[in-house]
Amino acid sequence: MIKKHKKSKQPIMRRSARVFLNDLNIGKQQTLTEFLYLCHDVTQYFVDLFWQRQDFSAKLANLETIHKGRDRFGITTRLAQALAKQAKEIIRSGIKKQNRKPRLRYHTTTLYYHFITIEPFQGTDFDYAIKFIGSGASRLTVPVHSTKVINRFLSDAWTLSKTIRLGLKQGRLFIDFLLEKPHPIKKKTGNIVGMDSNYKNGFVFSDGQQVGKEQYEQIRSFPKRKKHTHKRIKELIGQSLKQIDFSNIKTICIENLKHVKRRKRGTFSRTHNRRLSHWLYAFTADLLSRKCEENGVQLERKDPYKTSQFCRICGKWDRRNRKGDKFVCVHCGFSAHSDQNAAKNLELLGLVGVYGLHSLPNSEVCSN
Repeated sequence: MIKKHKKSKQPIMRRSARVFLNDLNIGKQQTLTEFLYLCHDVTQYFVDLFWQRQDFSAKLANLETIHKGRDRFGITTRLAQALAKQAKEIIRSGIKKQNRKPRLRYHTTTLYYHFITIEPFQGTDFDYAIKFIGSGASRLTVPVHSTKVINRFLSDAWTLSKTIRLGLKQGRLFIDFLLEKPHPIKKKTGNIVGMDSNYKNGFVFSDGQQVGKEQYEQIRSFPKRKKHTHKRIKELIGQSLKQIDFSNIKTICIENLKHVKRRKRGTFSRTHNRRLSHWLYAFTADLLSRKCEENGVQLERKDPYKTSQFCRICGKWDRRNRKGDKFVCVHCGFSAHSDQNAAKNLELLGLVGVYGLHSLPNSEVCSN
């Protein structure tokens, strides 16, 4: 019998918080590491099997397929079923990004309530005790410390899920706690606001808000791109987005910058390219979408084409309109800050309900 995934009646928001198992003894570390390698091999086997069959559906695998994995690796039916489900999710996610068979680069596995329980630790040294209760996983108890991130989520009415993600990163075992909260109702009243973002002026909103401008000096001080510099920029972006006032906003319109670097090789100088590489727009958009989700705000992505050169007063755009941070329309003389003008144009797209400026009525293209 083939069962479909159960859909939740009430939309749930989910977040994760990572805890490294630095205090685990050597024996337990070795046991969990061997279990992770086994789960990795079984999941890759199912990925190869489903890809060979061209089975990209969301349906759970049938018992015959599950038993193949069970007999091949000597695991329980429950564990084989869980890993087959994860393999399906990996394939479906990979198909959306690129049309080729996924290869599992990392050793991670999701463990449901069939395999673990999360209980308060009986003592003062740790906060939680994760008990592996079998069904294919080794029977042992892992003590875990809580973190500031977990405590902050719990104080904001989030709850710990019964599911965790066990993984291995650079030889260090970790557990991702999953936290859940009911999805807030989308706002029906408020303003439609546009937001323009860049590494120099941060986040500029059409309602007058501006946050993250201090990041520019940080980016200018970096001699070249390194891992710690990206980590610092992510921290600054997170701190900046916390300053946004969502109280009077129902929709935020941002630029869809997914393919912004396409065919741009050799366009900018090395210094400018380095600074652009530190503006993590994909990370920013993802983090902003989470903030909007938590505040009941709709996030819409718009076509960025000519948003910084378009004059909403006379309805014309021209490449000569923008010079650095200044916007001066060569046709009607309207002037504004270039980022504020772009944010206002994104707001206009949201108000009219179109994707790009080409769809606006009475807009003209000037080829000069």
